[in-house]
Amino acid sequence: MELILLVEDDEKIVANVALRLREEGYGVVAFRSAEEALAHLRNPHEIEPDMALVDVRLPGMSGIDLIRMVGEAMPPSIVISGEASMAETVEALRLGVRDFIDKPFSRERLLKSVRNCLDDASLRRQLLDLRSREQQMIGRSQALETIRGVIAKVAPTDARVLIRGESGTGKELVASAIHRLSRRARQPFIRLNCAAIPQNLIEDELFGHARGAFTDAKTAKRGLFEEAHGGTLFLDEIGDMDLALQTRLLRVLEDGKVRRVGEAADRPVNVRVLAATHQSLEEFTKDGRFREDLFFRISTVPIVVPPLRERPEDVPLLFTAFLQHFSGRNQRGALSVEPAVLNVLSAFQWPGNVRELRNVAEWLSVFGTDPITVEQLPTSIASGTGLTEAGLVRIPETAQLMPLREFRTQCEKEYIETALRRTNWNVSRAAELLGIQRTYLHEKLSMLGISRRS
Repeated sequence: MELILLVEDDEKIVANVALRLREEGYGVVAFRSAEEALAHLRNPHEIEPDMALVDVRLPGMSGIDLIRMVGEAMPPSIVISGEASMAETVEALRLGVRDFIDKPFSRERLLKSVRNCLDDASLRRQLLDLRSREQQMIGRSQALETIRGVIAKVAPTDARVLIRGESGTGKELVASAIHRLSRRARQPFIRLNCAAIPQNLIEDELFGHARGAFTDAKTAKRGLFEEAHGGTLFLDEIGDMDLALQTRLLRVLEDGKVRRVGEAADRPVNVRVLAATHQSLEEFTKDGRFREDLFFRISTVPIVVPPLRERPEDVPLLFTAFLQHFSGRNQRGALSVEPAVLNVLSAFQWPGNVRELRNVAEWLSVFGTDPITVEQLPTSIASGTGLTEAGLVRIPETAQLMPLREFRTQCEKEYIETALRRTNWNVSRAAELLGIQRTYLHEKLSMLGISRRS
């Protein structure tokens, strides 16, 4: 049964609304003042309500003040009022209020708004739960346990964290875990990859712009700092940010205010900033590419994510989790994995780290056959070379040259054998992978002398 918090000082409205809600099977806890509701919401022994109905005009603290003070812990809310000012309306929307109900209101209007609010809250919880499961830090290595311990200590605070590590190690997962375990977990988690957006656009992304600030600015736009208000802003690859923007970012971190491009007034924001990089910011500060004062501001707590090659014991867990995830997404049954496959994967150096392992699992979830065998792995991984087998032919300097026709035939033979190994010698699937007819592939096998024993 969903529990609804009702904050209203009019006794008749309280009785009427509570009756209608209870008739529909909802639980109701009612308070006549915002102060009483605030004490209830801050009491850890009380059951957390699923949503709130809050009047604007209350004795003492207003309903808007209540929503603002509770902040990220406030349940999804609907404002009920007949006299909210424009400023209060704008402030309520900024605080995330789901709907306004004007007094007097009908039973149908009340119940429709309540259902919509509860449905929206339920979908949001499901989405957060799904993202949480997909973004778990999988592994049992000592290095990962150490990181989990640091996250558990730093997450409940507002300390700024600099996450370091090679590309593909999972720095964003660390940032997501910090947000998920923080007091800001119900508020937005906004990501910006500073290396993926042209430098001349990052300022607009971060700070937004006023209407008419430039030629195409036909409407005002909120920046990511405003979008993340109350929550967390994750700046990935912060080392790629140019110096002018670093200066503006430093100012925001110091005074907690942002100014949209083209505006003269500052706007207060409450945002926790997490940053990540695969570069040496210390070296950048020495040669003037990164502000030293900003470096100290963002790196209160450093977390280093080790490369996958330094924690091979995590590879089997990661691979099986990825394979199961993608097999389900691609509507395939569970694929079993031969133990030799996990041994080969654990011994590989993984230059692309977890991202590369994830890609291999996704590929096998599409083209692999049950059980997954070593023969189905990419040759570069099975041989431990780390060289890409498709799209690039690597010829050792000491290799003996041969006639072009012979070389072409040999390349074709090896490429077809690779496709067959990846599909566990399923000719139909190999033909599909190669983009040719199955009968033509059979002809090629005979012509090139390819057999499973070769």
